[in-house]
Amino acid sequence: MDFALLFNLFRKPKQANVTDVTLWHKHETLFPVPLVDGAARNPSGQIWRRLNGVQWEYKQDPETIEEFDARQY
Repeated sequence: MDFALLFNLFRKPKQANVTDVTLWHKHETLFPVPLVDGAARNPSGQIWRRLNGVQWEYKQDPETIEEFDARQY
């Protein structure tokens, strides 16, 4: 009798290596991308993306006062 086969029947199955799609990831884009909220893209502010099904969703951090002031001069 093959004991290795017998012990494999009672072991916990391995989890698949799946990426959590609910997490937003930083994204550096060369071309304009459509934002989730439909807002216009700011010159400053980090772009974030996540995979929702088969389509990427993009959002942008709001511009801070310091970033706005730095852009004025």
